[in-house]
Amino acid sequence: MVEIKKIIDGFRHAFATDSAKLEDCDTELIGKLADFVFRRNMSVPAVMFLESVRPLNFVGSQAVVFFKPILSRFFTKVEYDKLVTMLEKREIIDLLIKEIEQRVT
Repeated sequence: MVEIKKIIDGFRHAFATDSAKLEDCDTELIGKLADFVFRRNMSVPAVMFLESVRPLNFVGSQAVVFFKPILSRFFTKVEYDKLVTMLEKREIIDLLIKEIEQRVT
């Protein structure tokens, strides 16, 4: 019985992620990204994309790396690297979706 409890506890923490600790510059960067999406009338496709890649948020952050030649035009190098690091966390995806939806309404 004790071994089963250890196995269950191990699985409970196996897929846990650290909570995101945001600074002021992080929230400004998320707002800037939400503005970028909203100004181009891409709010609905962006939210649908973010919702669909939520389970694969790390893969999605790597897709952002792939699009660096296009997106680096709108962000500085430091902002862009920080954005890639932030998008690896699941909480950031939820926050970004909320920011985009606030601009639509």
